[in-house]
Amino acid sequence: MLEISGDGAQVPAVLHRLRSAGADLVRYPLRWHRIEQAEGHFDWTSTDAELALLRELGFDPVVDLVHHTSYPAWLSDGFRDRRFGPAYVRYAAAVAARYPWLQHYTLFNEPFATLFLAGHEALWPPYDHGMDGFVRLLRNVLPALAEAASIWSGELPGARHVWVDTCEHHAGTAGAPARYAALANDRRHIVLDLAMHHDLDESRPFLGGVLRAGAADLLQLPPLRIDVLGLDYYAHSEWWYDEAGGHAPSPHPLGFAAVAQQYGDRYGLPMMLTETNLRGLPPDRASWLRHMLEQYDQAAARGVDLRGFCWFPVLDSCDWDSLLARPAGRRDPVGILGPEPGGLLARNTFTAAWEAAVAGAGARALPAYRFQAPCDAQLAGFLPLMKHWPWQDPPADETIPPLSVSGKEPIMTNTQVADLVVFSHLRWDWVWQRPQHLVTRFAKKLEPARTWFVEEPVPGDVAGPVLRRQDCGAVTRVWLEIPRHPGQPAAPGFGAPGAEAYGALVRDLLAGLHRPVRPTAFLFTPMAFDAAMTLDPGLLCYDVMDDLAAFAHAPEGLRLRQRRLLAEADIVFAGGRTLYRSVLEHRNHGCHLFPSGVDGAHYARSRQLRAAGGQRAAKVAGYVGVIDERLDLELVAGLASALPDWTIQMVGPVAKIDPAGLPRAANIEYPGMAAYAELPAVMAGFDVALMPFALNEATRSISPTKTLEYLAAGLPVVSTPVADVVAGYPGIVHFAADAPGFARACLEAAQQPLLERDRKSAELRARHDWDAIAAAMLALMDTAATAAGAQDGQEETA
Repeated sequence: MLEISGDGAQVPAVLHRLRSAGADLVRYPLRWHRIEQAEGHFDWTSTDAELALLRELGFDPVVDLVHHTSYPAWLSDGFRDRRFGPAYVRYAAAVAARYPWLQHYTLFNEPFATLFLAGHEALWPPYDHGMDGFVRLLRNVLPALAEAASIWSGELPGARHVWVDTCEHHAGTAGAPARYAALANDRRHIVLDLAMHHDLDESRPFLGGVLRAGAADLLQLPPLRIDVLGLDYYAHSEWWYDEAGGHAPSPHPLGFAAVAQQYGDRYGLPMMLTETNLRGLPPDRASWLRHMLEQYDQAAARGVDLRGFCWFPVLDSCDWDSLLARPAGRRDPVGILGPEPGGLLARNTFTAAWEAAVAGAGARALPAYRFQAPCDAQLAGFLPLMKHWPWQDPPADETIPPLSVSGKEPIMTNTQVADLVVFSHLRWDWVWQRPQHLVTRFAKKLEPARTWFVEEPVPGDVAGPVLRRQDCGAVTRVWLEIPRHPGQPAAPGFGAPGAEAYGALVRDLLAGLHRPVRPTAFLFTPMAFDAAMTLDPGLLCYDVMDDLAAFAHAPEGLRLRQRRLLAEADIVFAGGRTLYRSVLEHRNHGCHLFPSGVDGAHYARSRQLRAAGGQRAAKVAGYVGVIDERLDLELVAGLASALPDWTIQMVGPVAKIDPAGLPRAANIEYPGMAAYAELPAVMAGFDVALMPFALNEATRSISPTKTLEYLAAGLPVVSTPVADVVAGYPGIVHFAADAPGFARACLEAAQQPLLERDRKSAELRARHDWDAIAAAMLALMDTAATAAGAQDGQEETA
């Protein structure tokens, strides 16, 4: 954090300030990524100086060997890297040998939270996900922790091991929410229980899942010696679940005293409050400090063995608004000291409250300032725990004054409609899919406003980023050409090095053309979130057309940006039933299901061409679309073998897989990509349409556009049992899961009368018309824009 914020030079002055105030215990993370920048070569220069100063000042440092993802860059696969265990043990042993005077240490900060976010939620490197991902990291890290703990116990027998992790509590309404809360309450203890060999009952809901996913070998590890249990408690540490989803901070929190007692009763260890803070103005932080000290005292009065209280951090941290996804240097107003007027070490209301607490003042002696926005709303559930307080107004010079400004530019009016700026991971001139269908129709409806289709950057022979554009009817393509570098991917993505200014360049383009301010931003990919927000959009729309994080080579940080976009978008559309359900897990308002549609008139020509062509000597089973990791290529090979008299045509570009691995046979053809205008003629040559999707993570949520296109072209469809297709086309699509089944289904489908198939699918094709879908989405966007404009006006006149 100090490297990003630029505050590193202030550390000696800060430490002197803390010691003079009376602080004697300080948590101090070591920077492994700086100590061992080259594998096996340790540079202790700065660490020696920092720890020497701490010792000289009389501090008892609790050194922290790994803080979240602070491992060296050469561990390229992070906690999943095979080298992690041996490297970590070597580093831990070197620290123990070099600083034998240390009295307290934390081998790994927040191991559960870190491995869960990195391995289960895909929010931190290595961006693994699901139970399998979590267990992969757990099996790579926990044995190394056990070995390091044994080394430290032998080298520093008098030092105390402080195990630090999140202090959580989960609760919810009866039924499914309460069941999920029970699972989450079991989950919070999982790493510590495995480390201590505590309560390893396989019937526990989350532990059982961990063991079934391959972690049974961890039961053979020697238990770790843990002397003190560190609890990191924040307002968001307590969650509440109901039918609308999860809510943090909880509207019904127990409070730190009650939650700490749960941990004390479970483990019987001495404990410390090792982290707490509040993101807010100095008076807000002062009141949260009072609350936490009061809760600390209540816990102690209940017999909880608490040995210390730590506010994190001393200096404002950085970039937690993105969960450390982007090193942008954005300060979080949480520290004891921060960038107040007068310099880094300037005192404020919170500094004074903290110094009073360190000097021995009890909670009652600290100020009880009324919380200001947004803390007042966020902490509404905690107010009953503070109902006895003598509330007072915060100091006038540390409040947010009311704003008095004129209204912003209208988002949509009858006289001036905002431009539409679309951000897409698919290129305009590639396979014609959901983005092109919707955007062409949006553009026509929104004229005279302009529609811009912003694509991912492309490498080129340029010295610096160059913005390119091309008019395509009512739509203007925009893309950024960035300098080409060795090893650079062919499709670098919105977050690529060299593309940092993409959003600003698009903003400047619109300004230079005197386009209306605050355009509507419409995103098909979360990776464009930062670029879109640079435009200060009047309306932010997100179309969840695929679970992009499940695709091969998904970019780092995609899931995190998706969560941010789901939280901040004014309106969200989902392209399928499964995707819609996943969206509702994260938000319960402004979400709309719009499965992909079809242009029936476009594909009607296929029927005419097929009828005019007459009977063919050999049957043709065909697929149209991208050929990538979502297809079951073994099934395709098996189908060709099972139907040697048929031709299997795979029409489309090959992406993200090696073409050399495609199945080859005399009756399999790969004619390449066909333009959208050519598809009716292509499909006229088929007898049966194929959707041979693999049943894997990448296809779990897909809702293929081609299903309706095949049906509109008059073709019978054979598909693997993809969830959305099974749910949406019962009795219409033929399903099979393997090559023999596909072959039988093709033979049966080829004999099905067209009239019967049309009778079953006519209503579906009529209901899912692209023109109607685009018009309905625009109407919802207009309503959302009006609501967003009204909200802006309320905020500005509040």
